[in-house]
Amino acid sequence: MHHEPLPAPPDFLTVEEAAAVLRIGRTVAYRLARQYLAAGDGDLPCERFGKLMRVPRVLLELKLGGPITWPIPTAAPTNETPRPLRPPVLAERATTARRTPRPQNVLPLFE
Repeated sequence: MHHEPLPAPPDFLTVEEAAAVLRIGRTVAYRLARQYLAAGDGDLPCERFGKLMRVPRVLLELKLGGPITWPIPTAAPTNETPRPLRPPVLAERATTARRTPRPQNVLPLFE
């Protein structure tokens, strides 16, 4: 049985790829990258190439203490069947007829 070798990870990852490796959100990853660029140290090593920010794989692996898995693993499949999507509540309300308000028992203030 012949197995295809796994592709080698790139030398520089995008901030979003690094976020997926670290299993953190995109917004948090960009914040950490900007902090690294501003202070020269931090949690997400990053280099700027023009307007682009890239994460050196070697520095990320040093931070993690070992090699990263490539390609980036996706979320583990679950045994749950997805629930069908419901139509938006606002769309349901917009199609229903308006009801007239019920009269309330109000006492007159002045007679």
